Amino acid sequence: MGSNSPVRAIVVVGAGLAALRGAEAMRRAGYSGSLTIVGAEPYSPYDRPPLSKHVLTGHISADAMTLPSSLDGDVDWRLGSPADYLDRAAQVVHLADGSALSYDRRLIATGTRARPWPNPHEAKLVGVYSLRGRDDAVALRAALVARPKRVLVIGGGLIGCEVASACRQLGLPVTLVQPGPAPLGRALGRYIGGIVGAMHAVRGVDLRLGAEVE
Repeated sequence: MGSNSPVRAIVVVGAGLAALRGAEAMRRAGYSGSLTIVGAEPYSPYDRPPLSKHVLTGHISADAMTLPSSLDGDVDWRLGSPADYLDRAAQVVHLADGSALSYDRRLIATGTRARPWPNPHEAKLVGVYSLRGRDDAVALRAALVARPKRVLVIGGGLIGCEVASACRQLGLPVTLVQPGPAPLGRALGRYIGGIVGAMHAVRGVDLRLGAEVE
């Protein structure tokens, strides 16, 4: 399609912050044609950082995290059915529910996923959680409210450290296992990571550094 061809339909794949702001930018730039936003989750775009902080501690409800938007009612929201595959030649996005969306332009803003536990059978065991989306946070919050004897956090990145901190705020014993020499070492370096680790230790987090879960 030539660059001067009129754009009649745009499909945004993804319904997170980047997708929302991208769609808003299109409208501000004067695009008034068909605009469809596809999201795997059944929720309007919401703020993710509180998932591992305020939602787990109960200070904010998951329902209160919807992002403000300048989009009007002329946007077609296709939520709860993820994009299955993209036919670039035909310029069609196929959704998991069997429907298909034609487009002149597309924006891919799907973000990332939580890395799954390598053994799928172990990942399905009761009491094993990952944290990426709103439903994950709600399920983990319910498990923490049930007062488990101890929480094990695998990974000392940003989310792992925040979950461990939330557990201590709730008065729960928590162990954090980190293969590297310090939490957040990759992001902040070993020295600052060591300070973060010391802060966690002072607050009662049982740190297991240089260790892996088998």
